[in-house]
Amino acid sequence: MRLKHNKKRNTAFLFEILAKELTKSIIAKDGKKRKVILSVLKESFSKDSTLKRELSIYNSILSTETASPRQAEKVFKEAVTQYAELDKENIFAEQTELINKINKLIATEAFDNFIPSYTAMATAYQLFNNDLSPKNRVILEEQLLSGMVKRPLVETKEHTKVPMDTLVMKTYIKKFNETFSDGLLEEQQVLLQKYINSFADNGLGLKIFLNEEIGRVREVVAANVNKSGDFGTVLEVIDSFKGQWITSDLLKRVLKLQELAGELQSDVS
Repeated sequence: MRLKHNKKRNTAFLFEILAKELTKSIIAKDGKKRKVILSVLKESFSKDSTLKRELSIYNSILSTETASPRQAEKVFKEAVTQYAELDKENIFAEQTELINKINKLIATEAFDNFIPSYTAMATAYQLFNNDLSPKNRVILEEQLLSGMVKRPLVETKEHTKVPMDTLVMKTYIKKFNETFSDGLLEEQQVLLQKYINSFADNGLGLKIFLNEEIGRVREVVAANVNKSGDFGTVLEVIDSFKGQWITSDLLKRVLKLQELAGELQSDVS
């Protein structure tokens, strides 16, 4: 089944390539580019934008993992209903403006970024934007619904059970590390992804992860204070994070602390 899909008119895809470019700019320490991308994200996905509402509908399908097929079906039907109510002319106009900004301010190569969930995005786009036959519509719906239902655990070569999504993420991290030779710790990858997604979920996921991650890093550092006594100042820095606004500067400091924690744990093992 071959259906029309224009990735430049897929709002979920546009958001993800901006997210990927933002991650690259942070790792490359390109403050100027990072500032430009953040500005484009905030302008194009502002609270009142149609693209923001459209992205939210995409995410309700692509980022939802329910406990039962029935729940998934109810979420899916509501997403389809809400999408039908969107102003398609506004979507097209806002997409055109965003595409122009990516081409002029960021890079035309951004559209070539590898996006792990591209297939699911394309399926959702086809379902939302094509006049489908009953057969094709049912096929696409089943594909999306199967992705929304909680996945079973699978056995890895190490005989440990991990979610299937984790296996997909490992493939993504591998490709990402092929681009950036220094690589990133898995927890750094998660932090950056939460930061990127904070534009879509108002920062809730980022705040929750940061609270847990800062606590974890503090425990690792504190354990080494008892051994060498050299990390007292680091603990003071970590403790100073409490109550701070989440800024790019704070995230950079947490990324460095994650690297330190990783080195300390590596020394122990």
